[in-house]
Amino acid sequence: MSLLALFVRFTLIYIALLVALAVALSVLGVKGNSGFNTAALLGAVMWVCLSFAKKNGRYFSNQEKTRAVLGMLAIDTLLQAIVAFAVAGAAGVGAMLFALAFVGLLHALVIYVFVVLTGKQYAKQVAKGGG
Repeated sequence: MSLLALFVRFTLIYIALLVALAVALSVLGVKGNSGFNTAALLGAVMWVCLSFAKKNGRYFSNQEKTRAVLGMLAIDTLLQAIVAFAVAGAAGVGAMLFALAFVGLLHALVIYVFVVLTGKQYAKQVAKGGG
């Protein structure tokens, strides 16, 4: 699997998880919050990282890991911006950009940590003979 394929898969999975969570929460009458968004992000990150490892028979090299984190962060930030502008429109652009930057920093940390943790999980699976 190439990094481009990983990014396409990440985008599709992340959007699908966001939509599924929104529908499920709506049906259950639960008001959504940023925690659900983060849960979708974590699921998408782990899913595509494990898919990459299984398809390639190895985890990311250091260079691939950096590119993967930055690419997933760019996709996440773009999706967050689209939703923010769709909801808020042009009103309060400054505040919206600040919020996007803040969320972007938090999501960058989340993406990086879970790319690393997923790599450790994959290494454990390989060590047990289940890679």
